[in-house]
Order: sequence, then C-alpha cells, then structure tokens
Amino acid sequence: MRRRLIGSTAVIALAAVVVLGIPLALVEAARIREDAAARLEREADSVAGVVEDRLEARRPISRALLSPLVRPGHRIIVDPPTGHPLAVGSAFTGPVLRVHAGSSHAGAIAAEAPRSELDHRIHRMWLLIAALSAGGVLTAVALAALQARGLGRPLDAVAQRAAQLGDGDFSVRAGHFGIPEIDAIAQGLDSSAGRIAELVAREREFSANVSHQLRTPLTALRLSLEEAASAHDHETASDELDVALSEADRLETTIAALLAHARQATLGERIAVNLGSVVAEHAASWRPAFARAGRRLEVKAAANVITQASRGTVGQVLDVLLDNALRHGAGTARALAWVDGRSAFVAVTDEGPGIGDADADRIFERGASRTGGTGIGLHLARALAQADGGALRLIPDRATRFELRMPRHAPEPPRRADARARAASSGER
Repeated sequence: MRRRLIGSTAVIALAAVVVLGIPLALVEAARIREDAAARLEREADSVAGVVEDRLEARRPISRALLSPLVRPGHRIIVDPPTGHPLAVGSAFTGPVLRVHAGSSHAGAIAAEAPRSELDHRIHRMWLLIAALSAGGVLTAVALAALQARGLGRPLDAVAQRAAQLGDGDFSVRAGHFGIPEIDAIAQGLDSSAGRIAELVAREREFSANVSHQLRTPLTALRLSLEEAASAHDHETASDELDVALSEADRLETTIAALLAHARQATLGERIAVNLGSVVAEHAASWRPAFARAGRRLEVKAAANVITQASRGTVGQVLDVLLDNALRHGAGTARALAWVDGRSAFVAVTDEGPGIGDADADRIFERGASRTGGTGIGLHLARALAQADGGALRLIPDRATRFELRMPRHAPEPPRRADARARAASSGER
C-alpha cells in the first residue's frame, strides 16, 4: 500500500509538471525571444537617432562616435544614404539575430547579436523550470511518504492485533488512531474480541462442568464394580463385572479425550510464557489510564517467571484485574510477579477497602458486584484461569489483593492408575 500510494502520487505530480511546466517553458521561451528582439531594436533606434543628427549637421560618422552605443558582444551595421557602409562592434560567426531600426531617414541601420546568446538564456530558463519541477515532484513524494507512513502504522497495528486475536489473546485492543475509517475497523475488532472472549469462557466453563459432573458418577460406578468383582461370588458374575469395568474405562477415556480436544480447540497450544514480561507490558498500557485518574501503577516483577499457558490467558486475566483496580480500587495499584516452589504467581493490589472473607468467593460469581458493575469480569477471569490450569483467588486483607497462581511446568499426561487414585484426583477437582 505504501509503495502504491507513493508511486501514484509521484505519477500525478509528474503529470502535473508535464501539463503545466512544458507550456510555461514554451511561453517563457517566446517571451525571451521577444525581449531580445526588443533590446536589439532599441540599440538600432538609438544609433539611428545619432546618425540622423550627424547627417542633418553634415558631419561625418565614425566608429569612435558609434562604439559607446553598442552593447558588448553586439554589432551595429550602418548603411547611410551617401557614403560607405560602416560596421561597429564585435565580429562573430555563426547564426545571427538581426533587427532593423524603425527610422529610414538615416539609411539602413541594423543591430546584430549572436543567436547563442539567446539560446543560452532559453537553456537557463529550461533548466530553472526543470529544477523547480523536480523539486515539486520530490516534495510530493516526500509528503506521500509521510501520509503513507501515517496510514500504514494504524493498519499495521490493526493487523497485528488481529493476528494476536487469532492466536487466542482476547485481551488485545486496537485503540483509536484519529482516522475515522481505521477507527471503525478497530472498534469492530475490539467488540469482536470481547464477544469471542466471553463465548470462549462460557465454552471452557461448560467443558469443565461436564467433565466434573461425568467423572464423579463414573468413578463411583467403577468403585462399586471393583468391590463387586473382588467378592468372587460367582465366576460368571466376575467375568461380567470385568466387562463392565472395561466399558467404564473406555467411557472414561472417551470423556477425557473429548475434554482434551475441547480444551485444545479453545486454548490452542500451550507455550512458555514469561509472566514478568506480560505484567510489565500490560502495566505499561494501563499506566496512562491510572495517571488520568490521578493514581499510580507500580510494577514489581522478577526477571524470569516462566509458566506454561495458552496465548493471551494471563494477559486477559491481568487486564480484568487492572481494570477492576482502576474502577473500584483506590490509591497506588501494584502488579507483582514471582515464583514460589512449583508455582508462578501474579498479583494485583491496591489501597482500597478490602473484601471480607464472606465475599471472597462470592465476588467471582456471575453478576456479583458491590459497586453496581456487571459482575462478569472477575467471573470470566476465574474461568479463563481454571481452563488453563491456574487458579484465581481473592486474598482477604485490609487492602484489596487478587492473586493468580499458574503451574511452572506443563502438566504431565494422565497415567493409568488404580480406580481409587483417580477417584481422589476427581474429588480434588
């Protein structure tokens, strides 16, 4: 786009130069010729006046008399009615521009100048117009480059935000650029990101709920079947129970595969994410909003706080927490990132009034809000964190403190174990 805009502007400027510059040069060349002829005619007329005065006084005409009237490089030829012709001035060869005097009483008087003098003036005029035209084209190209740069940056930013949205980072916002058409695209992208984030969160929450609701009865069924199989009342019953156990294993495996497939479709591939860099980047984007509110946002993050997460999950949760601190908190807000054992932590604190133990869990429920908000943000943030293997909680304190815990390493694939171990794992979930 930038090359096309610059190229089209250069072509338009060049066309304008050709349409306007060439006629201007031709008109100016004609004016120079007329000016040169007028000068020679004035020289011839001035000499004719002197010659007429000398002839009326019956006095001789000499070169010494006429030489001061001739311009350097020019020549005057006088052919009086009586006497011999007289030439005064420079002698030159080649094409000559000749103009006769208007008076006829003094005979034939002509002024001459080399045509190269006229051609030189015309060439200088052409060079001047060409230089001005080239300057105009270069100026137009420079202005087009600036305009292309001004248009290209917002489009590049929108394209980058769209790519991040495609990677699963629903926290990105295109922003505003002061160009109505691009701002309309950015606003549509922002609204789409919000809607997609909510839909994905609902889908993740549904997957987690289905998994939990199905695993529990299946585990209970398996325990019952194992106890029945261990009784050995009848050999046939034992075989049937073994078949039932196999079917239960198959059903549980199917549910686990479906859940893994659903999570993979919504989360994307998990990668190593540096929580310190994420906290610093998102805090930098939120700091102007806190400054406009007359508040400070401080960052204290360790250098390498690495976790395994899908793209954008931590950023989305962090944006929700920072927005909550800006809207409902007070005083200085702080974004923290650190490592403790096998877990990585991100926390957002502010100096607003704390939330009591009774509301520590209720604050994450859909629609729960103490200040008249929608009550969706924190619920969505917790759902995103849980879907990515993390946990978001509120630390009851005198000040408000939200804490996100993420595993430092990618979770290992589930191993086949005995039924009671799987039952304990399912109960913990």
